Amino acid sequence: MMRFGTGVIPQKHARTFVALIFAAMAVTFSQGLMIPWMASVETGHISPLMNSLSTSDTYAGLLVAMVFVGQLSRRIGLRRLLVWALATGALSICAFVVRDNVQWWLLFRFVFGLSLGVIHYGTQSWIGYLTTPENRGKQMALYGLATGIGFAVGPMFLATGKLAVWLPFILSASTFAISLALVVRLPCVLGNSKSARSVRPIRVARIYRAALPALALPLVFGFMESALNGDLPLYAEQVHLSLGVVSLSLALFVFGSLIFQLPLGYLGDRLGRRIVLIGCSTAGVVLFSLLPLVSESNVTFVALCFLVGAFVDTLFSLSLGFLGDLVGPDNLPIVNQFAVTNLGLGLMVGPMVCGLMMTWLGPAGMFWAIAFLYLLYVGISLTWRPIATNYPYESDQCVTLNDPHRQEEMR
Repeated sequence: MMRFGTGVIPQKHARTFVALIFAAMAVTFSQGLMIPWMASVETGHISPLMNSLSTSDTYAGLLVAMVFVGQLSRRIGLRRLLVWALATGALSICAFVVRDNVQWWLLFRFVFGLSLGVIHYGTQSWIGYLTTPENRGKQMALYGLATGIGFAVGPMFLATGKLAVWLPFILSASTFAISLALVVRLPCVLGNSKSARSVRPIRVARIYRAALPALALPLVFGFMESALNGDLPLYAEQVHLSLGVVSLSLALFVFGSLIFQLPLGYLGDRLGRRIVLIGCSTAGVVLFSLLPLVSESNVTFVALCFLVGAFVDTLFSLSLGFLGDLVGPDNLPIVNQFAVTNLGLGLMVGPMVCGLMMTWLGPAGMFWAIAFLYLLYVGISLTWRPIATNYPYESDQCVTLNDPHRQEEMR
């Protein structure tokens, strides 16, 4: 048995859990490396507008994947879904090396985005299904920690592109290949059932009534992430912050989230995830409102960015744990489609909306827009009342986690 602290890894399914955690880390490593590297390679070959649209093309692929991924997972199962997505992602990355053409790269970006969406959906759904109610916060926090490490480490390998243009692509494809080798050995869970195709789906309105706070936060989180990554350099230029301060701020933002992932997950298990989400979001409102006021002090600005990361960059994994609490593990795969879709929408609109706010309200408009969204989220969470979900997402022919004959294999 693998052990990583009390309750952090579900002991009955340790091998599967660790393989999925690695897959989640590998895909965010590739995102953190591939997206900025492709943008830098295209710079000078296409206009800035086309560069922005090309980046959005990846997120468009992620959103399109959410249209079919739920039904596909019910037909073929999460393991086969992840196997195909990892293989497709690796091939699309290699295609960038084989075909050095900007127009073709639009297609490859879109396919890469499709694979990202499917992998995020598959790993989040499967890990959510493996978590135990009493330790779900810590277990989902480990998922958040892994994805955060991937996002943090990926950009560190951008310098390898100076050795050879194709090297970052090969590194990303290699992480996909390693993940594929781990996932392909896992047992099949969920889907692959004729009866699963006829299960009555939960209506969209009912999904949002049942899990509105857990589904709204991924949109706010994606908005914040893409806005900070895309518009913070522009903010720094307008208020005369150095690029060194920007780089240090973003690094400490990520560092803060990595340090506080597990403690906040543990706190969510003890106090309740809804309380922790509301409390941290309220802290985010205050901190984002303060950031424009302290931009003249580099030390204070960087310190606040660390606190922002600690309180709000940890909330995505916590919201996925809350989603599991609200809808149950059987409903999680279908409901998780909406969570990933909302994340993709936030990633797409964040830089554009914050750019407009900076144009209309000045540089501070970016932080005020993010603070307003978190304030709106707090208001929604305080006034929302849960309802029960009565339509289980289940399969009777593929392996389930309660099957005593296969639990040993799942390890």
